[in-house]
Amino acid sequence: MRMPLKPLSLVATLVAALLITGCCSTTTAKSSGRSGYSSGASAKPATTKAPAPVETPAAPKPAPRPAGGYGPSHATFEEGGNKYVRGSMAFPTGLRDSSGLLLEKVVPAEVLVGKPFSYEYRVINLTDYALTDVVLMDKVTENFRTSDSSPKADSLNGGVATWKIGGLGPRETKTVKVMGSASGEGTITTCGWATYSPILCEPIKVVKPAIELVKTMPAQVTQCDPIPVKLVVRNNGSSTLTAVKVTDTLPSGLTTDAGQSSVSFDAGTLTPGQSKEFAFNAKAARTGSYNNPAKATSAQGVEADAQASVKVVKPALTIACITPPEKTGPMGGKFAEFIGRPFEVCFEVKNTGDAPSASTVVSLPIPAGLTFRSATEGGANSGGTVNWNIGSLAPGASKKVCVTLSGASGGNYSFSAAARGVCADPANTTCAVFIQGVNAILVEVVDDPDPIQVGEETTYTIKVTNQGGGLDLQDVAVKATFPDEVTPGAASNGGSISGANVSWAPVPTLAVKQTITYTVKGKGTKAGDARLKVDVTTKSRQNPITELESTTVY
Repeated sequence: MRMPLKPLSLVATLVAALLITGCCSTTTAKSSGRSGYSSGASAKPATTKAPAPVETPAAPKPAPRPAGGYGPSHATFEEGGNKYVRGSMAFPTGLRDSSGLLLEKVVPAEVLVGKPFSYEYRVINLTDYALTDVVLMDKVTENFRTSDSSPKADSLNGGVATWKIGGLGPRETKTVKVMGSASGEGTITTCGWATYSPILCEPIKVVKPAIELVKTMPAQVTQCDPIPVKLVVRNNGSSTLTAVKVTDTLPSGLTTDAGQSSVSFDAGTLTPGQSKEFAFNAKAARTGSYNNPAKATSAQGVEADAQASVKVVKPALTIACITPPEKTGPMGGKFAEFIGRPFEVCFEVKNTGDAPSASTVVSLPIPAGLTFRSATEGGANSGGTVNWNIGSLAPGASKKVCVTLSGASGGNYSFSAAARGVCADPANTTCAVFIQGVNAILVEVVDDPDPIQVGEETTYTIKVTNQGGGLDLQDVAVKATFPDEVTPGAASNGGSISGANVSWAPVPTLAVKQTITYTVKGKGTKAGDARLKVDVTTKSRQNPITELESTTVY
C-alpha cells in the first residue's frame, strides 16, 4: 500500500543511524531496474557487493534535540495511520543559533517493496536576510529506485542529486520532493546536505533632489478686483530639501495689496513628495497683459521656475449730449423751442473699454425753471434728478436715453449729465438749450407840457417795459430823434446829444415786467406840429420798435 507523504520536518531514526554509521551505507537488495541516483540515462541496474557488516550498538529511540544543541534533531510521528520520521539539521555549523540554513526532511518510517513512496526536503532560511547560491544535495542507497523529483534535479553525479535552489529570501522556505520505490527488503538510507554563499551586503541609498513650482493666477480680471496668486512648491525628488524659499517678483504695474513689488515665502524643509502652498493678492495700476514669473530655491542647489499670465481689463465710459436742432426766430437768433413747448434732450453713453460696465447708471439733474414730462428707457425723476439704470454695458456697446422737458420762461438752460458703472471712471457731459420767449416790448413817450410857445421847453418822458413772454431783453438801446421844430436839451441817465439825436447806452438786461425810464428836454424853435421819434432795439430785435410823440409849437 502506498504511503501518503505530507510536508513535515527531517530525518528520524534513519538520520540517527546515519550519524552513527555514516552516509550512505549500502544494503544488498535483490531487484532489477535503476537503484539510487546514477548519472547515466541508460545505466544498468546496480549490482553491488555488500560491504562488511558494521557492528553498531542498538540505538534507543531518539528524543528531540534541544533547539540550541549541535547536530540533527529528529522525531517520529503518526498521521493518517502512517508513521513518519522528521529530522532537521542546521548548516553550516550544526547549530541553529550560528547557522543560516536549516534543512528539514520527512521520510516514511516504513515502506513496501516495489510500492512507490516519496520523501521531501524543506530548505529554510533562518535569517532576516537573503541567502544566495543555496544548493541542496541528496544521496540515497542503491536499493532505492528514483522515479521523479519536484523540481527536477539540476544534476546527477556520482550518485548525488543536486538542486540549485538559488536565492532564499528572509525566512523563506523551499521544498524538494523525491519520488521512487524500494527494490528489495532492507534499509534505505537517504542523506541530504546544503550549502550557501555567505554574502555581506550593505545598502547605500542613492537619492536625487528635485523641486517643482506651480503658479496660478486668473486669466483675466478687472482692474478694480484683487488678483489672487497661488504658489505651490513641491519636493518631487527622492531626497529631503532644506531652506526652501519661494520668491515672486511682480512685473511693473503690479504690486501686492500691501504695495510691495516682490514677495518671498520660506517653505523650510520639504520631505520627498511634500508640498506647501502660499497665496497673496496682487493689484494692477493699469490695464494690460502681465507675465509674472516666480522661482523656488533650496540649499541643495536645485531650483524651479514657474510663471503665469493675467490680463487686466477695465470698462471706460463716454457720454454725449444731443440737443434739439436749433430754430431761427422771427426776429433772428437761434433757439431750441418756445416757452411752454416740450422739447427733448438725449444722452448717448458708450463703453469704450475692454470689460463690461456693470450696473451702469446715467443721471441728469433737471435745471431750475424746467418741468419734467417723460423719459425713455425707464428713466425716472426722483428729487429733481432723472436716473436711467442701464445695467451691464458690454465693451463697444452704447445706449441712448432721452428726457422730455418744457420751460415756463425763456432763456439758456445748461444740462450736466453723468454716467457711472462698476470699475469705470465717471463720465460727464454738458450742453445747453435756449428757450425762446415771445418778445413783448412796450414803448411809451409823453411830452409835458403840450403845446408850447417858441422859446418854451417841454419834457419828454420815455418808458420801455418788458411786458413778458418769459424772456429777458438783452442789450436794450433807446434813441430819440428830434424834429426841426424842437431842439434837444438836457437828458437823464447819461443820455448823449448829437445834433438832433439823443441816445442812451444799451441796458444789458431788462427782466420781464421791468421798465427803464429816460427824460429829455425839448425847446420849441419854430411853430408847427412837431413829431419826436423814439427807436428801441434789443439783441434779438434789431429792427427797431418806433414810437412818435406829437408836440404843438406855436
